[in-house]
Amino acid sequence: MTFIKNFRNLFPSTVTTIIVILITLYTFYQNIGGINIFDRLANILPVVLIGISIIGLTLAKQSLASHVLLLITSYLASGRALIVALTSFDFQTLSFQTTWTIGLIINAIIFVYLVLYVLSFILDGQFHAKLSSSPVLVSALIAFLFFYVRDGFSGAVLKILPPMIALLFGSSLYAIVLLLAGVIDVPFRLLSLFIEGHLFHQTLGYYLFAAFALFLIYGAIKGILQHHQ
Repeated sequence: MTFIKNFRNLFPSTVTTIIVILITLYTFYQNIGGINIFDRLANILPVVLIGISIIGLTLAKQSLASHVLLLITSYLASGRALIVALTSFDFQTLSFQTTWTIGLIINAIIFVYLVLYVLSFILDGQFHAKLSSSPVLVSALIAFLFFYVRDGFSGAVLKILPPMIALLFGSSLYAIVLLLAGVIDVPFRLLSLFIEGHLFHQTLGYYLFAAFALFLIYGAIKGILQHHQ
């Protein structure tokens, strides 16, 4: 328990920053792919915006926030994959039924590191966060309703958690960037459908959701520009 409590102190702040940047770049690499350029941009841009927020929070001395964001946006599934792999041991053959690939091992190491880092703050009583009322919070609630109708409750929670974490740590700018990450894929999905000739084969609901997503993108970009004035 003492090891976990002191885990975050094992690395100097510079080393922690380098680790976060390397994990962020690795996460970006994992998400490269798509059937055309617009599909690739739809896959990559959300990860880029999340990565910008994570690195920005780290440089702003909010390493706990950046580690929590990395964990919930990219590596929770890696924890489940690790548990499945460990419990796939067959006593009859004395071997694992899961194939231990390099990717699985790297993701598992990252997951364990992130969990230990976050737990070290919690056990040391250093988890201090506060949610204050702000226009960004109102925007986040509106976005949550949009995600809820479009993706269901669990999908909405996963989309809204990152910006809420940024708000808890006092960063409205990165909260807006993370809200933008949740919808930035929409115009590129539309362009991808257009290239494939399927744009006009969608339901009315799809067009309505796409239109509202474009409105959210406009509001997010406007909010980001106002922060830099």
